[in-house]
Amino acid sequence: MRHFFIFILVLAFPITLLGQKKIEVTWYNAVDLGIDGKGWMDTKAPYDRLPARAEKVVPEKVWQRSQNSAGLRLSFATDATLVVVRWRLRHPSISSPYLSSMSVAGLDLYYRDGNTWRWAATKPPKVFPETTETFLRGLSPELREYLLYLPSYNGVEKVEIGVPKGSKFGKAVGGEVKKPIVFYGTSIVQGSSSSRPGMTYVAQLGRRLDRPVINLGFSGLCHMEPALADLLAELDPAMFVIDCLPNMPAKEVAERTIPFVTRIRQSRPATPIVLVENLQYPQGQWFANVKKNVAAKNKILSNEFAKLKKEGVANLFYVSSDKLIGGDGEATVDGVHPTDLGFIRISDGLEPVLRGILEPKTGK
Repeated sequence: MRHFFIFILVLAFPITLLGQKKIEVTWYNAVDLGIDGKGWMDTKAPYDRLPARAEKVVPEKVWQRSQNSAGLRLSFATDATLVVVRWRLRHPSISSPYLSSMSVAGLDLYYRDGNTWRWAATKPPKVFPETTETFLRGLSPELREYLLYLPSYNGVEKVEIGVPKGSKFGKAVGGEVKKPIVFYGTSIVQGSSSSRPGMTYVAQLGRRLDRPVINLGFSGLCHMEPALADLLAELDPAMFVIDCLPNMPAKEVAERTIPFVTRIRQSRPATPIVLVENLQYPQGQWFANVKKNVAAKNKILSNEFAKLKKEGVANLFYVSSDKLIGGDGEATVDGVHPTDLGFIRISDGLEPVLRGILEPKTGK
């Protein structure tokens, strides 16, 4: 049975929520609560994903994309009968041709049911810049633990959680403190084209493995740059998952894989590193050049992996993409980017690999 303690936050102020009846609500600033999924605390803004000093060393567009709150989440516990959230967006864009407003700029709420995380509610923004939404109402006054996922393709300036005055509220604390898994990759890692933030494969694996995750997905911008290797090497996670190939031409895969892994290894000699192949795009059945390009990149990655193993690089693992999204063509929105079905299939494929690394079976 899971146990946790509640620390009541004191920097709050009451307002009146108008609904079927007037309810006095106390608001809690998420910054005071603590933001999960951050690799660095020395960020320029509270919801940035890279440290402030990264602005001078990473490509400009990577820095801009790092201001998206993909993978960041809030964990809290409350016995409230009502849960309201107010959030202020950084950018006016709240949808795209392939992404709904719920995925781009919405919030996604889960609750713990025993050892399982279950979906509770999702709300898109109503207007820019600030939205207030009731996520849950009419609950029994029982202590529950929640996860609130922040927007995948927008950033937030402020997030506040409101509960009826007098409700218990605070950070859930207890159990084993686990190191996070760091995922570095492309738009697929960042979350395109999930229907909501909690459906990205990074978020799903965090819940399935019951472990913190850090999402360093940068849509269209993941090229295994040395500066990113150095930044990753500053972290001390349970594992690095490198899923970069969709953004990299074959030449870059050949030139950068070994230096990138080696650079991380110099600072993290024992931390497992997992290299993931390029997905087998459904587009490949119609466009021979797409299929050929994916095959070429995966072959190069496999060769570079073999070289690293031959050089004695330990705790290095490889994931083939043969079965990651299935072969029926039903798992993407555009022949490349996974839908929720695609992300479920990727999670199904990666979970046993990552779990096997994290929880190795010992034999006689």
